[in-house]
Amino acid sequence: MGRTGAWRVWLGAALLAVGSLWAAPETRVERLSSHAYVIFGPGGNVGLFLAPEQAILVDSQLADGVPELLKAVRSVTPKPIRYLVNTHVHPDHVGGNAALEPQVQAIIAHANVRTRMAKAQARLDPARRGGLPGIVFGEEEGRGRMDLLLGDEEFHLLHLGPAHTDGDLIFGFPAEHVLQMGDMFFNGSLPFIDVAQGGDFAGLTAQITAICGWLPEDAKVIPGHGPVAGRHDLERYRDFLKAVQAHALGHPDQEPAALAASFPRAAWADFKPIEGFVSWASLFGAVTGKGPGRETKP
Repeated sequence: MGRTGAWRVWLGAALLAVGSLWAAPETRVERLSSHAYVIFGPGGNVGLFLAPEQAILVDSQLADGVPELLKAVRSVTPKPIRYLVNTHVHPDHVGGNAALEPQVQAIIAHANVRTRMAKAQARLDPARRGGLPGIVFGEEEGRGRMDLLLGDEEFHLLHLGPAHTDGDLIFGFPAEHVLQMGDMFFNGSLPFIDVAQGGDFAGLTAQITAICGWLPEDAKVIPGHGPVAGRHDLERYRDFLKAVQAHALGHPDQEPAALAASFPRAAWADFKPIEGFVSWASLFGAVTGKGPGRETKP
């Protein structure tokens, strides 16, 4: 099996595992504020944000889910979708890009997302390519920011460096205290640090800590997977990441499996492994730089 085929097999298993954790295969809409919504369905969570004349969609789930995704959008608003924003490169967040491309004026992402998508698509038949971001911001390394000003509404796109991947984008709607974080935040499970895609556990910990420092008390946080969260949930996540980091630093001679066994997991029972995808040992593999951040087959 080639690398592309192996990626598809792993991705399918990973999506089944993630889907089973939250059991939300059917598309549904939840209103968060006057002009912000989250759409749950197959793949990652999608944000829908309304400006006076147009809409912004953040992430695109999987290709097969696009018809239901568009139905969900139209159940909220008839406004045209001006921008599709991608929070990162994983197919359960960008898989619908090609199908949505004719529906939007532009696709926006961090520069590393386009680079990685283009590299992956170069191995595909030309008929299966498409949906690459046409507007990118940021450098290969370092921070980056882009602001979208649509009528009276202002939206912020922020990249703080490697975390879940090296192209993570945080989407903020400051006027209504809504933040979409992509897979930097799995609400209800252990985090996935995709080392192969430039992910970095220390970076994730530092960024979540920084965000907690300025996030409003009444903020609504859209995670990559799982239910909508608030500031208290993100602070709990921050404390968990710091505890994991401190445990690894305090036992530098232990291998990931030993770190997983000695970590006080009972105190963090709300962070659950994803069977066949992310375990305690694979998490500590990412923390210590000794593993890819996910379960691997022998």
